[in-house]
Amino acid sequence: MRRTLPARAKPRSTVRRARFPLTATLLATLLPALPAQALAQATPPAPTTTPAADPAAASGDTLTEAGQSHEKTSFFDRFRDEEDGKLDFSNVLAKGGFIPVPIVITEPAVDGGYGLMAQFITMPKDNPAAVTRRMVGAAKTGNGSYGYGYLQQGSALDQRLHYRFGAGRGKAILTMYPALLPSGFEYTNKYDYAVLASARMDIGKSGFSIGPMLDFRQMRSRIDFAKVPDELEEQSQRKLNLGALGGGAHFDNRDNPLAPTKGVNAYVQGRFYADFLGSDRKFQRYEGHAYAFHPLGDGWRLGAKVEIDAARGNYPAFIAPSISLRGVQAARYQGGTVLSTEAELTYQLAPRWSVLAFGGMGATDPGHSRIFDSSGAIFAGGGGLRYRIARKLGMDAGLDVAYGPGGAVFYIQLGQAWSFGMD
Repeated sequence: MRRTLPARAKPRSTVRRARFPLTATLLATLLPALPAQALAQATPPAPTTTPAADPAAASGDTLTEAGQSHEKTSFFDRFRDEEDGKLDFSNVLAKGGFIPVPIVITEPAVDGGYGLMAQFITMPKDNPAAVTRRMVGAAKTGNGSYGYGYLQQGSALDQRLHYRFGAGRGKAILTMYPALLPSGFEYTNKYDYAVLASARMDIGKSGFSIGPMLDFRQMRSRIDFAKVPDELEEQSQRKLNLGALGGGAHFDNRDNPLAPTKGVNAYVQGRFYADFLGSDRKFQRYEGHAYAFHPLGDGWRLGAKVEIDAARGNYPAFIAPSISLRGVQAARYQGGTVLSTEAELTYQLAPRWSVLAFGGMGATDPGHSRIFDSSGAIFAGGGGLRYRIARKLGMDAGLDVAYGPGGAVFYIQLGQAWSFGMD
C-alpha cells in the first residue's frame, strides 16, 4: 500500500541498502565495489620490450619495433585500453597500491550525499589472485546522517579461506512507517561502534563454502515524535547493545563477480543475538538470497534475484528487514518476513555499451509483530545504461532510473546493481 510522509517531513534520499540493516545505509557505502578475485583477473600485461639503459627509456619513452623513434607515454594513457583506445580503468586498478574511490549517494531517504574511500590494494607478484584490500572511508548525507570506518578483505590458506572484517561509527536518520503511525516518523540511530566480521572456507572446488560470522554494535536511538506510542517507547531515548554469532552456507559459480553473464550466487545464513554475547535483546535474523544469470544469445542476457529476509524474537523495530528493490525507498516497507524479487534483461549494443530493463515485486508479512502491517504487493521497475569501465575486470558503470510507489529515483551503479546483496 502506498503511504505518504507527514506534512512536516520533507522528501529524503537513501544510499543502497546494506547487507547489515542496523548499520544503516551510511556504512553500506564503505563496502567494497571490487571483489578481490575480480582484481586478480586484471593483472597488467607484461611489457613487450626490456627497459634499456637509455635515459629516455628510463623516463618512460617506449622504443618502437623499428628502433628508430620514441613514443612518450602521457599520464592519460594509463586510463586508455591498449586494445581499443577507449576510456578504461583496468590497468590502474590492477596495479594495486593506493586508489581513491569517490562515494556518491543518490537514492530517496537521506537527501543525497557524498564521501570518499581510500583503498589500499596488495597484490603479490607471485600470486596475483591473493589480493588483500584495506579501506578507510567516510560519507555524509544531506539530512545529517554520516558514517566512517575501516574494512579489510582478503584470503588465506592458499585462497581457500576468505575473510572480511570491519569497524565503524556513524549516525543514521531514517523514516519508519509502522502500522500504528502509517504517515511515518523519523528516528535516529547513533552508532558508538559497529564491528562486523565473517569467514568462509571453500569445500573443495564445488563452489560451496561455509563459515561463521559475528556482529557487535552499540547504539543510541531516538524517535522524533511529539508523543511516542507505547509500543515504541522502549525504542526511544536509550542505549542498546547488540551482540550476535552466526554462520552460513554459500554457493557461487558465476563467471565474473562484477558483471556476471552466467552462473548462480546463493546463500542461507543466520545471526543469533543473545545475552551471553552482551546483547540487550534476544532475537534472530535470517537471510536466504539467490541470484542467477544466463546468456540468451545475440547480445541478450537475463538476470534474476530472490531475497527472503526475516527477523524473529524480540527484535528492535528498526532492525526489521525491508523490501529491497530499485525504485523503492530504503526501509519504506518493513516486516517480520520480507520478499524481494527482481528480473533484469540486458542487451549489448557494442563491446563497451549496453542497455537494460528491470522490474520487480516485493511484499512484507508482519508475523507476530504489533508494529508492522502487511504491505501487499509492491511493484517497481525501470531502465538503465552501462559502459564497460574496466574491460579486463568485466566491470560496468552506469545509471539506472526506476519508478516505484514514491515516484522516480535514479541510481549511480558501479558493477552489478545487486552487488551489495551478493557475496
